[in-house]
Formats: sequence, structure tokens, C-alpha cells
Amino acid sequence: MNSVGQPVPHESARGHVTGEALYTDDLLGRFPQVLHAWPVVAPHAHARILSLDILPALADPGVVTILTAADVPGEGDSGPNRHDEPLFPTEVMFHSQPVAWVLAETLEAARRGASRVAVEYQPLPAILTIEQAIEAKSFLSGPILLARGDARVIESSPLQFDGEISIGGQEHF
Repeated sequence: MNSVGQPVPHESARGHVTGEALYTDDLLGRFPQVLHAWPVVAPHAHARILSLDILPALADPGVVTILTAADVPGEGDSGPNRHDEPLFPTEVMFHSQPVAWVLAETLEAARRGASRVAVEYQPLPAILTIEQAIEAKSFLSGPILLARGDARVIESSPLQFDGEISIGGQEHF
């Protein structure tokens, strides 16, 4: 099958344009007893978690349970490629990173419960710019090299460009 130059529809396009696609919020209509989840998020860009006290949240009416690292046997990582996104980190790597999840009978109870989870943090220095990351040699992975042919011909090219480019790409959870 040759698809080069041919449009290839996204695997879920039909569901999106017909309204048949199911989203997380659609589950409530199909499963009325489903629990609502709300994250407990870190107020720091970089910090070590020293302690996590879930008891105040468990006392809140409507809160069923709080999920923490103790509830995940095995890896507990949601990073699809690099396995660099722990569901329940011991070290926070970005502002508002979830560190626990409150499950409750209503969304409001889950939010209220999340606000009552007591987390003690040790703030650590944060790397906030690309320049700081380069200076600290803090990279997500090793360098990627794309090469085809003899790159030395660039040296004799009459058109040469030099500069930097910044792309604000992101990966979705």
C-alpha cells in the first residue's frame, strides 16, 4: 500500500466529526457511579517531596480515597517514550506537577479533598530557560544527529545561514 502523497485520515477523525468519540467527561453519563479525580499539584518548579499527609482529605465528606505512589506496584510511569514522567514523583520537576490524586463522589469533593492534602516540600534550584539547561548540561536525552550525504559541501555553499530557533513544542498527557 503506497500512501505517499495521499491523505491519511487520523485514526479517531470519524468519531470526532460525527460526535461518536467518547471523552472523559462522557463517562459520567454512561457510568453514574464513576468517581471524580482531582490532582494535588506542586507549587514549585523543582522540589523534593519530604512528606505527604492524606488524612485531612480522607476526613472530607465525599472523598473515597487518595492515590499515591504506595498504590502503584511496579514502574508507575506515564512517559510513553522516555519513561520520564512518574505518576507520583518523589522529586517535582515542573510547577503544578501532580503528586497525588484525590478520588471522590463529586468533582467538588475531589477538589476540596485535594486542597486538604498536606505536602511538605524542600524547594530546589529550578532550570527555567533553555540557556540555563544548556549551561547546566541538563538535557532530556542525548543529541540527535540527522545526516544524509556529505555535510561538508555546506562549507562551499554561496548561501549560508547562522542563528538560533526556538520552538515551544510540548507533549500531551
